[in-house]
Amino acid sequence: MEKEQASKRLYVGGLGHTVSKAELQERFGKFGRVLDVEIITRKDDQGNPTKTFAYITANISETDLRKCTSILNKAKWKGQTLQVELAKESFLHRLAMEREEARLQKEKTQRNDKMSLLESLKKAGVVDFHMKAVPGTEVPGHKNWVVGKFGRVLPILRLRSQQKNKISFLYWLGIDTVLFFLLLYG
Repeated sequence: MEKEQASKRLYVGGLGHTVSKAELQERFGKFGRVLDVEIITRKDDQGNPTKTFAYITANISETDLRKCTSILNKAKWKGQTLQVELAKESFLHRLAMEREEARLQKEKTQRNDKMSLLESLKKAGVVDFHMKAVPGTEVPGHKNWVVGKFGRVLPILRLRSQQKNKISFLYWLGIDTVLFFLLLYG
């Protein structure tokens, strides 16, 4: 039966201050392939080492992981009592993965937005689309809408004067402009 190996991160505490990466790779290499060893030494105010521990990343199966923790946990090694347990994922690794996923998601949404805009324009019959439009041009596919002088799409308002039977065509430019026209023509 083939063993499924997965990348696991182990915490190894209770190490001596003189331990090296090669020694840890040799010790834990019996259970699986060691990918990375990170030794951390905490020091006091005078610079003397107080605590040494390590994080080991290894390709290891579940059965070998259980065997490793049962054999090496609370075992004496180089005059120290080891503490071996499964560690959390490195926050730097997780942060890098989250940033990569966010970047891919952002690129995907930008591509989808551009493609949906181009597809809707092709359905409307617009072949060579460019963003600049001449003021006063009607918007294709939308009745009673026109491009204003600043490039905005504006609705056409049909106002009937109360004193005259004349319909005025206005472009919506803002409430103060409409009030001005009402005072002027109304």
